[in-house]
Amino acid sequence: ASLRQQVGQRLAMALAAQTGRISRWIDLLATSPSPTGRQVACLLLASRYENDPAGVLRIAETLADDPHWEVREAAGGLLGTLLDRDFDRIREHLIDLRSARSENLRRAVVLAAKYAARRDKPERVGDLLGMLEPLLSDPEPYVRRNLGPSAIGDALLRVDPKQTLKCLREWSKHRDPIVRWNVAMAFSSAIGSFHWPAAKAILERLAKGPEPIVRNAVAKAMRRCRQRYTDEVEETRLRWLKDRERAPTAQLVGPPRKR
Repeated sequence: ASLRQQVGQRLAMALAAQTGRISRWIDLLATSPSPTGRQVACLLLASRYENDPAGVLRIAETLADDPHWEVREAAGGLLGTLLDRDFDRIREHLIDLRSARSENLRRAVVLAAKYAARRDKPERVGDLLGMLEPLLSDPEPYVRRNLGPSAIGDALLRVDPKQTLKCLREWSKHRDPIVRWNVAMAFSSAIGSFHWPAAKAILERLAKGPEPIVRNAVAKAMRRCRQRYTDEVEETRLRWLKDRERAPTAQLVGPPRKR
């Protein structure tokens, strides 16, 4: 990965002033039979965006739907870089991609939001949450695994916890179990687990849900939060065991592991 990064950077610097040549290199690498070549194309595309935004977005979309997972990751990073540089325009493009038939493209929207979440630009969080909201009910595991626990839990909660927690509270009331799964899984992440005091009321509500997918997500979040708030979370679990509606979730959490 480090070598690919160096190759991409050196090519971008060497070809910066050679419009025709960098376009040919991008076309060559983007259609290369080598996944590594296609990943390097993602690095070059970022430097080409200002001169050919439509062309760059077209190729980025193709690479985001690539058969090779590492190429899809690189394309998601590219879209995140472009979203960071040209927020309003790329956000509109990503909003269109949310309804793509390909789960790879819908997941690329999630990755872009994650990579564009920056602590020095917390004002973006509201727009990013709004962009992601329709994808909360996406049934494809490939999309949701990167949404609740990653884009929301590890990225947006880190940048603006107040606004993100407000949305999670509202979403926790949603009828769709996939939406509620995403909410619970936001607290199963490394950053999300720091927010047990706020997560407690949300998980209390979700723990009553009858759907196994939601109960399992709550249990996973509880186990992760317990690593940081051992006594508080365990007290809540023991209380849930005495509650008929929450007892099945508490049983999934299980007792702490003995050290």
